[in-house]
Amino acid sequence: MNQNSKIIRETKTLLPREALKAADRIRKSREASSQSLSADSQALRERNLLPDINSIATDAIDQSVLRFDCSQPARVTARAVLAAEFLSVRKGIALASNESQPLIERLAGVHRSRRGLKRLQALRDLLQPGFPQGRNLARTGIRRAKASLAETRQRDALASLLEELCALRGQPLTTASDGATHVTHLAPSSKCIEEALESIAIAQRSMRLYSGSPLDWYEVTAQFSKAWQNARGLAHRAWLGLGEKELHETRKKFQRLADQMAALGGCIGRKEYSSRDRLRSAAENLGRARDLALLADKIEGTTAEGRALAKRALALRAKAIRSARKQSRCALTTTAAEMLQMMNQRIKQS
Repeated sequence: MNQNSKIIRETKTLLPREALKAADRIRKSREASSQSLSADSQALRERNLLPDINSIATDAIDQSVLRFDCSQPARVTARAVLAAEFLSVRKGIALASNESQPLIERLAGVHRSRRGLKRLQALRDLLQPGFPQGRNLARTGIRRAKASLAETRQRDALASLLEELCALRGQPLTTASDGATHVTHLAPSSKCIEEALESIAIAQRSMRLYSGSPLDWYEVTAQFSKAWQNARGLAHRAWLGLGEKELHETRKKFQRLADQMAALGGCIGRKEYSSRDRLRSAAENLGRARDLALLADKIEGTTAEGRALAKRALALRAKAIRSARKQSRCALTTTAAEMLQMMNQRIKQS
């Protein structure tokens, strides 16, 4: 139990031999409540919040992301990109809510929705001069939508990491003595789905770009230049002694900048755009480091097996942070002024 001056928090521990039992109990309890999900999904479709899953090609969900067209006015192409992203998020949620799909596909829908919401956060930062009155409401709406889907994602991530650690010690967590494979991941609830969709609707209204919205290419490139400079400063600072909160904020900055680069790919030179992969890898490594830290905190440390697993988790965390630092510094060598000048030249030539 951890205690500070105001809050007493009980730390839950996780034993590998108990993880499957706990997951199975929770899964059974949710199966009863999830029987009403089909009716809930139908009601949401009737309210035009949820697309019809039968009209969605699963392998096309991630292909709907558009790039800005530098030959068009910034407001016009940004409006098209936003519409595609919001539709992509709703398609992911529709897949996650479909009981006829295998659990692995439903969890993939959760992942796709959360990735789309993160891209929308990046677009919100990039395009906020175009909706100055709605930017705060948009931020809140996207955050709430992500939070509604976060529990499923965290259970899925931590369970996968625990399986990985146990497998490294020769004791795969998902394989029982009789050779049967157990389900350790849980499907999203109907309540999470509905809350996420309602928050997404609010965010979309708040990010609407009207014909008179004060948005042009100068505003877009200026916002991107600020984000680039901020991320560059984070990459080249001293990382020794940074806490989990600072590393988490750094990860979000890297991830959003990489998403902005993806949307603005046509406005960025090929050499500069190639740094996006390194930036994305840096963000992924910081996310992995955070999950490993959470897992290490939950593993029971009173047994030799538990201590060994926690030690391995922390070692992998340190390795991930070192990789993230190296990748981000290699990605962000170009100065913000050089990047801004290059983008403006390419836009003028379009």
